[in-house]
Amino acid sequence: MKIESSRSMYRCWTLLLPVYFLAAGALDPGEVTNAEYLKFVVATRRPAPEYWTHGRVPAGREGEPVVLVSFDDAVSYCRFVGRRLPTVDEWKSTCEGGKLTKRGDVWEWTSTDVEVGGQIYKALCGPDNSCDCSHRYLPHWKNEVKGFRCVQDTTPVTWLRVLFQG
Repeated sequence: MKIESSRSMYRCWTLLLPVYFLAAGALDPGEVTNAEYLKFVVATRRPAPEYWTHGRVPAGREGEPVVLVSFDDAVSYCRFVGRRLPTVDEWKSTCEGGKLTKRGDVWEWTSTDVEVGGQIYKALCGPDNSCDCSHRYLPHWKNEVKGFRCVQDTTPVTWLRVLFQG
């Protein structure tokens, strides 16, 4: 009787644990745009990217990914909107699952640290429509092909509370 009960519990956990740990976060559907970043700049008085004229988005580029932002700029924006930067694993799994939209041909900041020659770099992912995460960049560097997207943490899906309520 005890063995049968243990097997039942094992089957239950085998079925439910993968569901419990289903999704740690959901990546935003696209990179952060110039228009979205403008709201952040206005609200926080953080400096605008260097290609903006007098702190304003160039005409016709509102829907393009914001670029020329450092890692710290990207982290600050994501916190401002209640999110965070994705890890390389989160970014790659979403990309490889075909659920990643690219608005532009930019590398995207991730929160993943990579040590190279005793110095800490950040991993960047995905120019164009690739799932490549091989690019390394120092956090304070920025250029015209570095943007980002955020990830929203989600509460793990679980039925444990329903199944084990007394």
